[in-house]
Amino acid sequence: MKQTSSPVSTRGLQPKHMLFLLIALMMLVVLVRDRILLDSQHPIWKHYEPFKWWLLPHGIFAALTLLLGPLQFSSRLRRRYLNWHRISGRLYVAGVAVGVPLGIVIETIKYQIGVTPLRLLIGTIGFGSIFVVTTGMGFVLARRRRISEHQRWMTRSFAVAMVFVEVRCADYLPWLGRIIDVPGNFLETHHISDLWLYIAISLIAAELVLRYGKAKPSQIAARVTACC
Repeated sequence: MKQTSSPVSTRGLQPKHMLFLLIALMMLVVLVRDRILLDSQHPIWKHYEPFKWWLLPHGIFAALTLLLGPLQFSSRLRRRYLNWHRISGRLYVAGVAVGVPLGIVIETIKYQIGVTPLRLLIGTIGFGSIFVVTTGMGFVLARRRRISEHQRWMTRSFAVAMVFVEVRCADYLPWLGRIIDVPGNFLETHHISDLWLYIAISLIAAELVLRYGKAKPSQIAARVTACC
C-alpha cells in the first residue's frame, strides 16, 4: 500500500522575508530614535509643546498602522485566521483615517506658529492625500471582493506608510542620509523635495514588488529581457 504524506514546504528564505526583516530593522531604528519622547523633561518637548495633545493620538494611530501593516501580507495568517485578517485590516484603515488628518492638524499648527513653511504644509497634505487614497482604494476593493486588486492597492498603501519610517532612519543614521543626499527629517526641515523623493522611491519599490515579487528568478530574467 502506497503511503502518502502531507506536503511540506521546502522553500527557504524568500525575498519577502528579507523585505519584512528590513522593515523590522527600520522600525527598530525609529523606536530607538524616538525613545526620547518617553522623557517628559527632554528639551525636545519644548518643540512639541504647542501640539503635544494632538501628537499623542496621532502617534498611537500611526503606530497602529505601521505595526499591523506587515501582518496584512502574510498569506499564512490570511489562510488560517481570516477573521483576524479582516479585523486587523479595518484597524489599519482606521489608523490611516485618523492618523493622517491629525498629522495635517499638527503641521497646520506648526505653520501658524511659524515653524513650518507653507510649501511644507502643502507637501504634507499631498503626502497624506496619497496615503488616504491608496488605503481607501484598497478598502473599497476588499468590500467589493476584488481581492487581487485590493492586495495591489494595500501594497501601495503600506509603501507610502513606510515613508514615515524611511525619513526617520535617514535622520538618525547620518551615513544613510548622505547616500540619499537627504539632510534630515522632512518634518523638521524645509526640504520638501526630500518628501517627494521618498514617496517616489517607496511607490516604485511597491510596483517592483507587485511585478516581480511572486516570480521565480528565471521568470524575472525573461520579463526583463522582454522589456529590453
